[in-house]
Amino acid sequence: MARSRAPARILGALVSAFVLAITNARASDQVEWHWHRLFEPCNGNCAITGLVGPGLSTNVQDIFFTAIPPWKWKYDQGWFIGGAASRRIVTLFRVFDIEWELGAGQRFGTQHEGEVWEAFYVRFTGFPWNHLLYTTFALSTGLSYATGISDFEKVAGKLDPPGGTHVLHYFSPELTFALPERRDRELVFRLQHRSGAYGVISGAFSGATYLTAGVRFRF
Repeated sequence: MARSRAPARILGALVSAFVLAITNARASDQVEWHWHRLFEPCNGNCAITGLVGPGLSTNVQDIFFTAIPPWKWKYDQGWFIGGAASRRIVTLFRVFDIEWELGAGQRFGTQHEGEVWEAFYVRFTGFPWNHLLYTTFALSTGLSYATGISDFEKVAGKLDPPGGTHVLHYFSPELTFALPERRDRELVFRLQHRSGAYGVISGAFSGATYLTAGVRFRF
């Protein structure tokens, strides 16, 4: 029973933090643009991220909707290493950042394909404990291109006849931590996931997933 209530409790805590942060925002803080021209100075709004991590065989839907803890996830013999460049575009209500990201990576082990993605992240920065440990949570939407179709993705895609697709949805939630006085240096944890969005993208159900960790430098 306690396990079944865990997702609801986590969601409730997040919603409460969102509402409190937005309520405290002044009208003049509702929209703050950071990017007006292509080559304007970064002023702290640009970032470089490096990531590495093992492959996951646990279904992402089970991770999200049944709250399976990380120590019970199933891993395979694959690895992923990649990097990304990003830029903050706009801040809403002082607590939501919208960022554009372009990244690339390489799979090793059980899968061998390269990946390239372009995505937009929506990042929540208004956690009440940020004066102790600066924390952000972000969700992405975009497109991911794989240079090949692995046997894993042929199965995960659930296409009939079995096959796969080079292009899938890039849905890669992440959690970051930083010292309050050094927010330009972040520890990043990301589910590097290619999603079929339940068949919406290319008819496929799902794709490869890696649990990655890395660092982000903002400048």
